[in-house]
Amino acid sequence: MDLESLDRGAARTAGLLRVQLTQMTAASQLLEQTATDEKSRAQLAALNQGICRMLRIVGRMELTYRLGADPPRTEPALTDLARLVRELGEEMTGLLAGAGVELTVRCPERLSAFVDAGLIRQLLLELTSNGARAGRRVTVALVKKGGSASITVEDDGPGVPPEKLEAMFTGGGAEAPDWRRTGNGVAIAKRIAELHGGRLLPASAPGRGLSVTVSIPLALDRAGDRLESPPVEWDRGGFSEALVSLSDLLPAGTFAPGKSK
Repeated sequence: MDLESLDRGAARTAGLLRVQLTQMTAASQLLEQTATDEKSRAQLAALNQGICRMLRIVGRMELTYRLGADPPRTEPALTDLARLVRELGEEMTGLLAGAGVELTVRCPERLSAFVDAGLIRQLLLELTSNGARAGRRVTVALVKKGGSASITVEDDGPGVPPEKLEAMFTGGGAEAPDWRRTGNGVAIAKRIAELHGGRLLPASAPGRGLSVTVSIPLALDRAGDRLESPPVEWDRGGFSEALVSLSDLLPAGTFAPGKSK
């Protein structure tokens, strides 16, 4: 069986799993009405966290199929990239604080770009969650450089040795991630950048953290004159995209009734 057929099969499986997870979420919401004691609330928090982690896996399966389509399915539109980064950053800041991670977001008041807003959000979530796994402080910075938008995600973690850095980001060596097979966050972010005509550049040294810069052409000449603000997208189960993406980092209490939506 060829890889394309496997991808289609995985996408169908992901769709079926998502239906079941939506039903589980509905059941969890009904149980919240009677969860008045601490033990019940803790059990529901664990259930909600498990649902979010499964939704994250399902989302990765769907995203891999989307990125691997020929041609890849993208929905570019003229977008206020600064607003996208700022609003997603605000949501992640509150969530990551519960995991003991300090997130700082720097961006201009406005920066228009012709991008697929959903894919750019996924890119930011992947790189930011990677940074949060490595360190206690993560910075996301958006600036305009010539005709491109530059997004840098930097952490204060232990850093990556040069030989592993090349394997992780340039495709060299046996450790190079294959986004179609592994769902590796770095490889997915690189693929998204490439689909926008951009590139992903890492910089690191042992003990000095990791900095990843994504440079994406603004491509405003393709966009006409209509500006679209990035829509707020929610997972079908009712959980926010950021909560699902960060579910393996956050403490279970984040998913307690009244907190996880």
